[in-house]
Amino acid sequence: MIYSELWLGGLGAALVQVAAGEFAAAVHGTQTSPLRATGRWLIDVIPTPLIDLGVALLRRADKPVIAATLLLLSLSVPALAALASRAALVVTLVLLGIIGLAALWRRDELSRVAACGIGLAALAGGVGGMWLSPTGVLAITFALALGVAGLRAAARFRSQRHQPVLPLPQQPLPTASSGATLDIPGISPLFTAPERFYVTDVTFPTPMVDRHRWTLTVVGLVDRPLSLTYDQLLALPSVEIDAVLMCVHNPVGGPFIGNARWQGVRLTDLLASAGVSESADHTRLHSVDGFTAGFSLALIEQGYEPLLAYAMNGVPLRRAHGAPLRLLVPGIHGYDSNIKWLQTIEVTRFEHAIDYAERKGWPRVPSRMGPQCRIDVPVTSASLLPGEQVAAGVAWSPPHGVMRVELRVDGGAWQVCTLADALGPRAWRHWSVRWQATSGRHIVEARAWGRDGVQSETIAAPYPGGAGGYHRVEIVVDERHPPRTRQFVWWFADHVRGRLQLAWLGLQAWRRDRPGAAPKRRSGTTNP
Repeated sequence: MIYSELWLGGLGAALVQVAAGEFAAAVHGTQTSPLRATGRWLIDVIPTPLIDLGVALLRRADKPVIAATLLLLSLSVPALAALASRAALVVTLVLLGIIGLAALWRRDELSRVAACGIGLAALAGGVGGMWLSPTGVLAITFALALGVAGLRAAARFRSQRHQPVLPLPQQPLPTASSGATLDIPGISPLFTAPERFYVTDVTFPTPMVDRHRWTLTVVGLVDRPLSLTYDQLLALPSVEIDAVLMCVHNPVGGPFIGNARWQGVRLTDLLASAGVSESADHTRLHSVDGFTAGFSLALIEQGYEPLLAYAMNGVPLRRAHGAPLRLLVPGIHGYDSNIKWLQTIEVTRFEHAIDYAERKGWPRVPSRMGPQCRIDVPVTSASLLPGEQVAAGVAWSPPHGVMRVELRVDGGAWQVCTLADALGPRAWRHWSVRWQATSGRHIVEARAWGRDGVQSETIAAPYPGGAGGYHRVEIVVDERHPPRTRQFVWWFADHVRGRLQLAWLGLQAWRRDRPGAAPKRRSGTTNP
């Protein structure tokens, strides 16, 4: 056989193996295929500094890049092995099948039977694909792809068709007043729509949880262990809160933050029903996919009020946002306590609770959100005319609220901004200010004040306590050119520079504050 035929034979067998794994996963009602399970395994074993480097450079594209890389390797390695011999191709396909099976076996959301069934189906598909003609490979791959698409479409239809009816909250919040929203083009909405709300997590893929079979359990150092179905959870007294949620990897002025009206059950009410032991001081939270996070009970006394949230902006949580249930702790960064797809609450002691982030090298102390603000208008590279201009954006300082926002141009005197009406101390707040623009390039900076001080000016990486520094935008004022919201080349270059700087700061932070050093916590504020 000529090399092209050998290469195509190996590629075809690998293609059938990947397609068979995806189809078997869809048959079992999950998206956790061998390829995706291997991706999650890879995320778990890659050193955390490299994970942070990828997030800084790729942001939302990090998982697609991992998936594309794994797919390329899954197809190219068997194709190259086929050039050596048929025996080498068999060994390669079997090894890839075993790796996929081992990755599936690790997944908590899969039963052992499902893991074996999916893994063996993929392995059999790869070996069997060796004897197919190119036409047969294309036909079987196309049929399997159609089957996957049909099964997943049917699953989405069933999920959307049977949406739960949310109960009326015991303490409903009033509709936001007109004074809470500034009608300025380009400013962030007061409430972030679910489809626009950021999504970051280590899960690969997003779990598909059947709320009819799901239960929430409360175990550990409690007098009365609890087990609640989804309907029983909805029957409990619920409340609404307006609150921001921000990822610890969010750069200053970045997109990994949103504001929503959340509905759910107070964690304190559920723990009171379970009867927490006097020796307990911590809760360890378990997701359906094995991810764990923690929450110190002492934080409740400091104003941090955890909510078992099952709805945002008046609709049930989406799968990507943690359906059927997540924990929301306003004022704590997302990775630390705001766990999605929550399944078990384990009441324990701090010294016994080592969670996922801690095993990956993040500090055990909670990462708290300090006061911050973002300039939405204007954006870097905007071209303005001389004269009076408007700067506007959002500011937040949960759980106690924003006290003041200030803006300065080219390092000059700080100018106090006008704040819109507050939704609440945990939510973000619109702000605006009018300033006199003069010809030339200018640096515009903003800072927020909270109850405990002012936003830190020190530029810092997300590790270990969240990114720090003032949000700044660079604009040009020129009467010779018409106003432009954004100049793409300038904006893109600044965007790339910002990502590279964040990646470099992150590597330096990991070298300086790597695990083994004394525990540190940065509040993100500077006392006035």
